[in-house]
Amino acid sequence: MKIEALAKLFPIKTGASENPADLNFESQGHPFHIAKNELTQREISLFNDVLFQAKTLDFDRLTHGTYRVIQFKSQGFSEIAENLSLIFPGIVKVKQITPTYGIAIEKMSAERLSEGEIKQVLGTLTQDLGVKCDYYLGLFADQTELSTLYPTEQNNFDHGLSFSESLIKAGLGQVTSPPLNKIKQGLLTDVEAQDLITQLYQHDGNQLKTAKAMYIHRNTLTQKIKKFERQYGLTLSGSDLVLLYSLI
Repeated sequence: MKIEALAKLFPIKTGASENPADLNFESQGHPFHIAKNELTQREISLFNDVLFQAKTLDFDRLTHGTYRVIQFKSQGFSEIAENLSLIFPGIVKVKQITPTYGIAIEKMSAERLSEGEIKQVLGTLTQDLGVKCDYYLGLFADQTELSTLYPTEQNNFDHGLSFSESLIKAGLGQVTSPPLNKIKQGLLTDVEAQDLITQLYQHDGNQLKTAKAMYIHRNTLTQKIKKFERQYGLTLSGSDLVLLYSLI
């Protein structure tokens, strides 16, 4: 059935949608979407299973080996995608899924960069391109495990969590501790403390970079840190900083 004929029956819109409440599909190589609340469950199944097969990432088509999925969010994903093979020597596939989200699949190799090197190179690239980019480095896993691992990593990325952060948060949810609950309740309404923790964590505890990002003098930052540590009894470095970031 041609898309023009379907458009007479359903409120189909041109282009891909990032709204999880919308159904994305392709027809003759062109992206379209429709709000799921405009369809019955039977019609959703019709779109997915009969008219248009849901887009898959085809992990099963990869040759046997160890891979990881690297996720990107950027308004300039297409420009970044053109340079990924220069940064990740083992790239075997790059796929744009929405206008601002895409993935790269990297095969493990001895030439792969460390996470620190990747952060530095991607930072330089995005600065040169004049675009902002968030990324998530997945875990290397056997090709047969990727289809199970990817949804978990996608959820972590959507919530701004690394693999270790997601485990810490899950673990903290199982802990019953009056001191911990007191700290968490205090942070809940302390917006200034939340910002301080976030900035320090995102800049790896580097106070010079943190002060610059917060547009304050380094001495002012030092005073804020001292005030925080006196109030909460935890340091804004090392494992304490990881714990605090996981609480907010």
